[in-house]
Amino acid sequence: MLPRIVKAVIKGLLYFVFLYVLPMFLISQVSSVAPELFAGYGNLLNLFAGIVIFFVVASELTSGTIFQHGFNIGKAIILIAFFVLAFNGGFVELEVRGIRIWTDLRILLVVLIALDLLGLAKSILQAVNFLSEKAEKQLPPPQPTG
Repeated sequence: MLPRIVKAVIKGLLYFVFLYVLPMFLISQVSSVAPELFAGYGNLLNLFAGIVIFFVVASELTSGTIFQHGFNIGKAIILIAFFVLAFNGGFVELEVRGIRIWTDLRILLVVLIALDLLGLAKSILQAVNFLSEKAEKQLPPPQPTG
């Protein structure tokens, strides 16, 4: 169990650095130029990083069990819902210095959902494969006929 915990902690820290620390640093640098541009996205970034880090660590801690595949399936479903909510259904409104800008991001949203659906399908197939391999191991060896 200790190697799993160490691997989960290392993966969690790496994901934390790449999904939270670096983006927050970049946003703080860019937001000094146009602070209202990134004002509402700090909480979404925190939530996204939290979701991904939680599921990566949970999946790593339960590796080699059916729960690993369950966490992967859960991550795909939750990320689909997150992207739909974060992109406001594909239409994003931005106000910069009194100017309102509406952006249609439905194509990007469809791509993100399609990628998550592929991840969902992959996780389901991996869970089925895991269960079938486990069932095969429990079967008695075949007897020669003859």
